[in-house]
Amino acid sequence: MDDFFNFDHHKNSASGKWNRLAPLASTDPCYLRVERKFSRGWKHPHKPKPQVHAIFKILSTSESLIKYEQYRARVAAAPNVSNSRHPGNEKLLFHGTNRCCLLAEDNSSVRLCSLPECRLCCVMRNSFDLRRCGTKHKFRRFGTGIYTTSCSSKADDYSFSTAKNSHFRVMLVNRVVVGKPCKLRLNATNLTEPPCGHHSIIGEPGRDLNYPETVVYDNDAIRPAFLVVYGDALSKEDHKLRALISTWFKTPVAS
Repeated sequence: MDDFFNFDHHKNSASGKWNRLAPLASTDPCYLRVERKFSRGWKHPHKPKPQVHAIFKILSTSESLIKYEQYRARVAAAPNVSNSRHPGNEKLLFHGTNRCCLLAEDNSSVRLCSLPECRLCCVMRNSFDLRRCGTKHKFRRFGTGIYTTSCSSKADDYSFSTAKNSHFRVMLVNRVVVGKPCKLRLNATNLTEPPCGHHSIIGEPGRDLNYPETVVYDNDAIRPAFLVVYGDALSKEDHKLRALISTWFKTPVAS
């Protein structure tokens, strides 16, 4: 299987059988593309744009990627789907989640942890799972789906590190099969699938949203692709406060 994100791809042979992350050189075209997308997607005026410290490619199994590619092919063959740039109208979109370990703190920290509460490692190990929707954040603007965004500063609101010695934040960049989207400006909290003839929901700013988001309703419509390591190193006091708040409320604290 000749997928750039496959364990068995010839370019990934040096990563090792058990490693899910492959560090990218800062001169690598993929690094530059993702870094540029992260920078341009930072839209919140009150949040200073952070520094990108590293970008990793996320490696997946053939079994996982075959399911994704089969789904993408079905969507690409559907009527009225824009395939001009990427099959199935595939997009790179951000997703923020919690990290309970030191994964990606440096180029040697590339093995996933086994903590069930570490959503980052769970997603990287098994990809996304619709059954997890709403387990951490009860409000689901567009129903039971997998939420992503082109706005990196919005995804940052959900990125949270609880490990004692972590210095940076991390954010997932995902391949998402958008297909033919249904664009909404008002909340639709009861959705469990997109309207007939559509493959996703795009929430547009203007009414109930300040920043865009894209929601898919099939586990095979999305796969993690890159991990961005960013932000300024946190002080010991910041770490203690964040851990305390996380323990009290069991919810991420927006940065």
